[in-house]
Amino acid sequence: MIGSEAGFSYTEVLVSAAVIAVGVMGFSLNTISVIRNNLNSASYTVAANLAQDKLEQLSAQSALHSEDRCAGSSEHLSAGGVPGGIYDRCWRIQDSNLGSGLKEVSVTVRWQDSVERAVTLSTLVFSEKVTP
Repeated sequence: MIGSEAGFSYTEVLVSAAVIAVGVMGFSLNTISVIRNNLNSASYTVAANLAQDKLEQLSAQSALHSEDRCAGSSEHLSAGGVPGGIYDRCWRIQDSNLGSGLKEVSVTVRWQDSVERAVTLSTLVFSEKVTP
């Protein structure tokens, strides 16, 4: 055993480094996908909260009149509901086919990230008739 050297050859080191690099790259791509999905999930949560807030505000009114705010005007909001953000919120109030005095209220929140996305929440509200 005199004169023999123990250790790894240059080829063995290169092959093991390549295997480690492929593993790290695969992990990195998976991490990027997880981060992107977390951001999308956060955007959906904000949009659902903005829609729910407006739906509750409209449902609390005792008398609702039919209107369509999605046809022309919408609110541009940020995540906190402050004007001027990336979220566009609009709503429709229309008579329901399910009964007299029922109004169908739908609130839609749209935003753009990598693609255009939207969340729509709807409910039925009993609206008292207003006599002039």
